[in-house]
Amino acid sequence: MSEQRLFPELETRRLKLRNVNREDIDFIFKLFSDEKVCEFLYDEEIYTKKEEAIEFF
Repeated sequence: MSEQRLFPELETRRLKLRNVNREDIDFIFKLFSDEKVCEFLYDEEIYTKKEEAIEFF
């Protein structure tokens, strides 16, 4: 993400929406390095290095 856009955290009994943070880097890399996941994402390249997930943040 080149320009981080923050939104307020929203929480219900079953769902919590929050901003992405550095703790999510491993998950982002795992998700975007999965070929099957990226197949369904619009205009998304498969991540091959963890640095690409850091740039996402």
